[in-house]
Amino acid sequence: MENSNPYHLQTENIFKTVIEQSPSPVGLYVGRDMTIALANDAILKVWDRDATVIGKTFRQALPELEGQPFFDILDNVFITGIPYEAKADLVYLMVGGSLRSFYFNFIYQPITNEKGKVWAILNTAEDVTELVLTRQKLTEAEERSSFALNSAQLGAWDMDPANQQVKWDERCNSLHGFKPGEVTSYSDVLRNIHPDDLDNVKQKVQIALNPDGNGYYDENFRTVNPHTKEVKWLRSKGKAYFNADGNCVRFAGTTQDITAEIKDKEEQRRLLTLIDNTSDFISLSDLDGNVSYVNCAGRKMVGLDDNAPLPHITEFIMPQDIVTIQHLEKTLNTTGRWSGEFLYRHFKTGEAIPVHGTSMLIYDPNGNIQGRATISRDLRSEIAGKKALIDSEHLLQNITSASPTALWMADDKGMITYANKTWTDWTGQTNEQILGKGWLKCIMPEDRERAAEKFMEDLEAQQPYEVDFRIRRKDGDIRWCIATGNPQYNHDGKFMGYIGACIDVTEKTITDIELQLKNGELNDQIKQFEFVTDFMPAQLWTATPAGQLDYLNKQAVNYFGQPMDELVGEGWLDHIHPEDRPGSVAAWEQALHNSSLYQYEFRLCNKHGEYKWHLSRALPFKLDGEIVRWFGTNTDIDEQKQMQRQKDDFLGIASHELKTPVTSVKAYAQVLGAMLSKEGEEKKASMVLKMDAQLNRLTNLIGDLLDVTKINSGRILFNKTWFDFNLAVQDNIHDLQHTTQKHILIMDFKDTGQIYSDKERIGQVITNLVTNAIKYSPQSNRIIISTKKEGDMVTLCVEDFGIGIPDDKKDQVFEQFYRVSGSKQHTFPGLGLGLYISNEIIRREGGKMWVNSIEGKGSTFCFSLPISAVKTTDTK
Repeated sequence: MENSNPYHLQTENIFKTVIEQSPSPVGLYVGRDMTIALANDAILKVWDRDATVIGKTFRQALPELEGQPFFDILDNVFITGIPYEAKADLVYLMVGGSLRSFYFNFIYQPITNEKGKVWAILNTAEDVTELVLTRQKLTEAEERSSFALNSAQLGAWDMDPANQQVKWDERCNSLHGFKPGEVTSYSDVLRNIHPDDLDNVKQKVQIALNPDGNGYYDENFRTVNPHTKEVKWLRSKGKAYFNADGNCVRFAGTTQDITAEIKDKEEQRRLLTLIDNTSDFISLSDLDGNVSYVNCAGRKMVGLDDNAPLPHITEFIMPQDIVTIQHLEKTLNTTGRWSGEFLYRHFKTGEAIPVHGTSMLIYDPNGNIQGRATISRDLRSEIAGKKALIDSEHLLQNITSASPTALWMADDKGMITYANKTWTDWTGQTNEQILGKGWLKCIMPEDRERAAEKFMEDLEAQQPYEVDFRIRRKDGDIRWCIATGNPQYNHDGKFMGYIGACIDVTEKTITDIELQLKNGELNDQIKQFEFVTDFMPAQLWTATPAGQLDYLNKQAVNYFGQPMDELVGEGWLDHIHPEDRPGSVAAWEQALHNSSLYQYEFRLCNKHGEYKWHLSRALPFKLDGEIVRWFGTNTDIDEQKQMQRQKDDFLGIASHELKTPVTSVKAYAQVLGAMLSKEGEEKKASMVLKMDAQLNRLTNLIGDLLDVTKINSGRILFNKTWFDFNLAVQDNIHDLQHTTQKHILIMDFKDTGQIYSDKERIGQVITNLVTNAIKYSPQSNRIIISTKKEGDMVTLCVEDFGIGIPDDKKDQVFEQFYRVSGSKQHTFPGLGLGLYISNEIIRREGGKMWVNSIEGKGSTFCFSLPISAVKTTDTK
């Protein structure tokens, strides 16, 4: 072949690069026999052949071209050296096993050596089959519609403004959407103009028909064929002619179909929009490097303002890369294209911007070089991404190296490809010694075969791997390990191998053995515990840390008359009286939450269906600060409850029976005192008054006993109304001030507004607190009563400066019958019921009562009440 000399080889290499990079079908045929030397993917796709045709002759590769003119044309081009160019030539090619017709624009370009002799032919082709077929169909349609529409380029029209009639040729008739020969008026013409363009057309016509203007008419608009709904873009030009009177005598012009032109401009606009909005730098320049265009992304990349003039191409490049670019331009002039990495310069900051750029020559339709285009991709994010990946890999390596667990990776053949530093630290193996099957050498011989076989079984099944074995560490210590691995798959679902870990479980294994021994001992102790508790008369039970009952002794099981399996868990709750169940559950949940004593009284149903009162108590048992079990008892207090009820009944009856004679005696004493005073027996009358005062004390004591019995029996009643809290307190203080000459009752009120409560009962509480303050502060001369409002609660405090209360007695002052103990017990009279009654009244009104006190310095008793009504539940 004639292309064996260096010149031919160099030229062929250039052509090879051009052909392979060309997106269009290109082939290079060498010699008179047209041997296919090069054929890019695009032309192989057109031929429906693969790369095996390279090296064959054109006739051998495409035998179906026999009988078609292409072999002769190629031969003629080779002989004469004259290029052959064809537009939309019909070609029959064997595609998919059948002969099919195609249309191509193609060129057979002869390639000559330095002596001007043809040694090869370059074949470029463009498949225009779809375009040709479309045009054929369009041509056929146009021929059927109108011969005039196919042959004419302009339509002529003439309008009579006076009569509003339009005369035009068939071309105009068709363009405006009318049938051939259809008589039209100006109003008919306007009817077929697109609604969006109608106002502009009418306005431009009116301007042209205005005798004060120049009479010219020029407008682009769309017409809509009323029958086919086809839209056409038209350009209509005309001129109006006027007579001496200023009347339009003729208005005529031409109409041209510019639909294709508009579409081309729209495509150009879309292309420019696409280029402007692409993320790459795109520029156009002439051969001297004068830049004529840079897209929006390019301007933004290098810091050029939108309206800034475009500098020479060398000004875009960092100075150190200009020599490199000039060298690359030699490649551009030789091959028509070059690519490489270099640095752009940011015009505002001077920052160097790494890019990958591609420049290519631009040719006009005649093949003359017009300039060049450059496309550059900003590499900053890519470089940052690579750095981040390297940093991430470095971080991952550091993390895995610092892991106390041995981490490993294996391929789909089961060969270890990676192990972190932990395995090396354990075994002393180097990274090279670990890879493949080397890791097995560190496993104890007794476990080695089992671990390897298990690994291969799981590998073959592509299932998770787990096995335990012993290894000998580099210090000679033998350790138990558990190795686990998870199968890994790529995005196509192909099995890629394992990622796994190896954990030292020696301590855990030893602990498990010790735990089993301890569990055995514990089970023995539990059996002994159950044996002992079954003999105890009290009901004993245990619960889990979460509060689930898990054991009852024999006494409890016998009480309920059910198997233990039906009582553990939450089964025992069904035996609590429905009225007591919510409170007992709430108290149990609070004890669980606070890890504190559980104590509650409720009624339990026995096996005979009878409810008996029980006191349930439980304490948590802790080990190392953690609750491991709850131990509890249920104690039968039904007899005590009955005795308490009898006591309350007795107090109620006794108090009620005492009240009537005491009232009578008080009345007789008051009458006797009045009579003695009238008779002048003042000494005797004063004695009767003292008796009346003692009767008042007795009446108050009886009243307290009645209130206690009502509270204990749940029969205390409340009459709630809205009232002014401060005003009610003030009325009570004024009345109480008359009962003491020594103490001054100081009122320190803040605004509280109205509350919804029992005014009389609240007054009873205030009276009790103030009289107590007077009684227990004999050495003081003032008592402070204060009120305030906080949120939806009002608070009252009574502060005295008396004897005070010891810290260990503060919680007892609100109990029944509690009084000051020791030598002071008889110093302050009373039954010790006032604070108990007051506390119960406040509690049942939805409030709370408390005390702050320092022994020897005084006490402050306080209570708070909700402003509005709240629902309360009495707890017995």
